Parts: sequence; C-alpha cells; structure tokens
Amino acid sequence: MGVLAVAVGTGAMAAAPQTILPGYWSSTNRTTFIVSKVTEDKRCITSAQVASYITGPTNRHYHCTYDHRDVGKSTVKLSGVCIDKGGISYDVRVDGEYGPEWFKLRAHFSLSGLPIGGVATTEAHRLSAICPADAPGSEKKAAAPPPQPRPDDKAATPAP
Repeated sequence: MGVLAVAVGTGAMAAAPQTILPGYWSSTNRTTFIVSKVTEDKRCITSAQVASYITGPTNRHYHCTYDHRDVGKSTVKLSGVCIDKGGISYDVRVDGEYGPEWFKLRAHFSLSGLPIGGVATTEAHRLSAICPADAPGSEKKAAAPPPQPRPDDKAATPAP
C-alpha cells in the first residue's frame, strides 16, 4: 500500500502528537509512467508502523531514502531517492495532506539524471480500528494446522 503516517511535533500547549491512527485501511493507488495503472489495497497498519507511513514511505517495490522531510500541521513534503528491485534509481518528490483517518499523497518521480518520469497518487481512509486476523500486515497469525500422520507412521497403521 502506498500508505503513509505522520508523527507531528507538539505545540507550546503540550498537545498530543497527531498521527494517522492504526487500524484497517483501504487505499486507491494511481500511477502514470508511460501507461496508467490503478490498484486498490486493504491492509492493517499497526501502532509500530504509523510513523513510518508519512515520514519515510517505502513499499515492497521500492526502498526510499528522503534527504528532506517537512511533516506537520496536516501536510507532508518529502524529497529523496527510491531504488527499485532491479536497482534503477528514481528521484522522488512527495506532497500531501493527512488527518487521523485519511491521507492523500502525490509523488512526482523521474529516472535519476533523465527527463523521464511520472506521477503516483495514494488516497486512503481507515475502515476500522480493528484489523481482520487475515488482513495483510495484521499482527495476528493464523494457527498452523495440526500435523497429519504419515503413511509409514506406526500409530496411524491399524493392527492386523
């Protein structure tokens, strides 16, 4: 999921930091790079993952490092470099807005050193505070099925 989260600094009044909330999230992701592609994703975002979603977005396709981060007051501005699984490097600039139960991000990317690039957007909202046990990213794991007896197992072979 192109899902991002925010750790926002506290003000002089010592207000609690505002972040996106953990839970079960849905996102629509649009990418335009030569051709356009739209995907939808539902996943669990845990408390431990919340801060990294806005301040350092990375996904299973890219590993990104951001040399500029400006996150707070419900806005996000990032710039840096992402490298895909094949080792291709992209310059990336991200801007967006967020609230506790939603976010919208827009990334402009280009092949490093070349005038070839595209745009990716993610719009996401929280579906619920509780994640289904089988949701991607859920901390709960399904129980393993009980072991089945092997055909050569003496306990499984009836007595003559």
